[in-house]
Formats: sequence, C-alpha cells, structure tokens
Amino acid sequence: MSKVDEMQKLVNEIVVNITEKDGQAVVSSRDIAENFEKEHKNVVRAIENLTAQNCTVKNMFVEDKFNHRGNIYKHYWMNRDGFSLLVMGFTGQKALEWKLKYIEAFNKMESTIKNNMNPFQGMSKELQAILLVDKKQQANERKINAVAEDLKDFKENAPLFNIECEELQKALRAKVISEMGGKKSEAYNDKSLRTKVFSDAQRQIKREFGLTSYKAIKRVQFEKALEIIANYKVPLVLKEAIDCLNSQFTMQNISLMKEKDNLVRLC
Repeated sequence: MSKVDEMQKLVNEIVVNITEKDGQAVVSSRDIAENFEKEHKNVVRAIENLTAQNCTVKNMFVEDKFNHRGNIYKHYWMNRDGFSLLVMGFTGQKALEWKLKYIEAFNKMESTIKNNMNPFQGMSKELQAILLVDKKQQANERKINAVAEDLKDFKENAPLFNIECEELQKALRAKVISEMGGKKSEAYNDKSLRTKVFSDAQRQIKREFGLTSYKAIKRVQFEKALEIIANYKVPLVLKEAIDCLNSQFTMQNISLMKEKDNLVRLC
C-alpha cells in the first residue's frame, strides 16, 4: 500500500467531531486546525479576520475557552456556514477529503437534531396532538416537582423565626431553673454559678449541631433542639456546686427554725 493510500485510509477511519449546541450542528476551531493540519492560532486569526470584515459572519462563530496544561486559551465554535467560509481557501487533495467528511458529518448531525426536535414525525395529527399534550403535562409536572423540591429545601434550611428563637430561650431558661433547684434556690441566685450553667447548656446545644451559635439552628432542627434542652443535665462539677449551695441554705433554714422554736418556748 502506497503512502497516499495509507493516508487516505487514515482519513477515512477518523471520526469527525461534530456536536450540537443550541440546536445547531457545530465544530470547534481546534478540530479544524488538527484535521486540516493548521496551527490553531492561525485558524483563530482567520476566523477573526472573517468576522471583522462582515458583521453577519459573527453569527456563524461563537468564542469559547479551553484549558490546556493549566493555561486558558480561546477557540471558536462554528456552524456549517462558518465552516464553509473558513475552509473555502484550504486547497489540495487531502483538504478536499476532509471537506467532504465534514459535510457528511454536518448532514448526519443536522438530521439527528431535526429528528430530535420532531419526535412525532410520521405519526397522524391526532396522535401527535395527544403525545404533545402528554409531553407538556410531563414538563409541567417536572416544574411542579422542582418547585416542591425548592420549597422543601427552603423549609429544611431556613433559619428559625424570632418566635421559635424565643421559645428555645424560654425552654432553656426553664430547664436551667429546674436543674438549679428553682428560682428561689441559693444556687440559682448565685449569679456566677447561674451564668456557668446557662453557658454550659448553650454550649451543649451548639455541640450537638456543630454550630458556633444556637441561633444558627435550622427550622427542621427545632424539635430536636427542644428535645436536647429537655434532656440536658448539668455536669458533675456544677452539680456539686449547686448541691453545696442549696444544702447550705437548707441548713441555715433549719437553724433559724430551731432558734424560732426556742424563742417560742421561752415566751
């Protein structure tokens, strides 16, 4: 087999890379440069010369970017008309073979696009109407489902309302009062100890949700936050301090009651 025949066989085996963008069959200037054995920068320059000469030609080419070894370069997508204008000056037997392959590839892609745009071709008008209505209904259902998903996502990720924040604070305050022995307890009325217990309870909530502020809790987590508060227990070190203060207060009350009884007896 001669070198010419080998080259011809290689050209025939290569698949032309025609793709679809916005309903049009297009090819990249990179493929043109490779297949027609041109430097890509020269192909880009030729395209820009064409678009500079006539504003109508601009519609045939769309600039895009590509990444090559970490660097960003530009290339152009072109439709059939843009391709025809660009390769018009490419001469030689090999160039002619590539032109024919590209024309064939454009024909196939445009036929595919046309068939995809009208999947009901060959059917009766009545059947086309039924399928078209069904297609529109399916599209509407997809839109409804998308809206429902967006609404669900909003509900799950929305922050707490002010009234819900207030309810959490109220529940936390009530739990701390209970853990410290009530509002009138000696422990609760110790400002330093009360602050420590409140801070620990708030940290517990933040730890459970991995947050820096309990106010960042999402609405979907509201019930769980209430459950965490209801199950909160003060750590041992604070529990001992609470019990110590409250027991001292109790002993003082017992002593006062004994003194009062003694006074009553003396009278």
